[in-house]
Amino acid sequence: MSETFLTNCPHCKSVFKLRREHLEVASGHVRCGNCHSLFLATDSLVSLDKESQKAQMSDTIEEAEEQAVSQSIPELTEIDKSEHYQLEIDEATTEESHSSHLKWLFYGLATLVMLYLAIWFLYLWPNKNTLAQDQNWRPVYQFSCSIFGCQLAPRQDIEQYRVNAIEVNITRNGQKEVSMVLKNVANFAQPYPKVRVTLSNIKGKQFASPIYKPQHYLPEVNHNDLIKPNQSVHIAFTFTNEISDYSGYQVELVK
Repeated sequence: MSETFLTNCPHCKSVFKLRREHLEVASGHVRCGNCHSLFLATDSLVSLDKESQKAQMSDTIEEAEEQAVSQSIPELTEIDKSEHYQLEIDEATTEESHSSHLKWLFYGLATLVMLYLAIWFLYLWPNKNTLAQDQNWRPVYQFSCSIFGCQLAPRQDIEQYRVNAIEVNITRNGQKEVSMVLKNVANFAQPYPKVRVTLSNIKGKQFASPIYKPQHYLPEVNHNDLIKPNQSVHIAFTFTNEISDYSGYQVELVK
């Protein structure tokens, strides 16, 4: 059976019962369970086993223990000699606290990663083409695509185009020939927009053409090219429309 000792805190005078294995954990250093001060238990150590043997005149083991405490530390109070002893080993407590902090840090980071992935796949990715055009959301997509290896469509703002010198003429074979100058007034490069032409007769009835993509009206140019800021480009193409005689026309840029 392990030998039992008594020691007292030099700061608050509380008495603690401890065993030899407690002393071996931190070279005799313990923390007071009352005032939480560190002290060297061996500085005021009393062996209960030896002192109990000296108190042979006592009727019970409890009386022998109380006599040993009274002789070793006379100034103890009745509360100090109660059986509510507390002992904390400083090194073991510090190691356990450090391990707990690392565990919660890992759980926190894992939760953030899972939350980001859930938002990405449930909302951001399905709406990528729309949200990526917003200058507030675009940096988020640029960062995400740098991780996942995806590509973003070029930023485009229909309001940042200007159309000038529009002409719609009828060719010899009856087709309508469209000619116009398109300028990018944005401070960023933009792709060529989609175009739709609407003709109207003298009665006000309108006849809209199909929507023409860049690859339809730019066969000789790479339709993936971008229009630089403040750059003007000439666009010309022909299309067939059911109206033979028209009094007005309108060119609309479509995103």
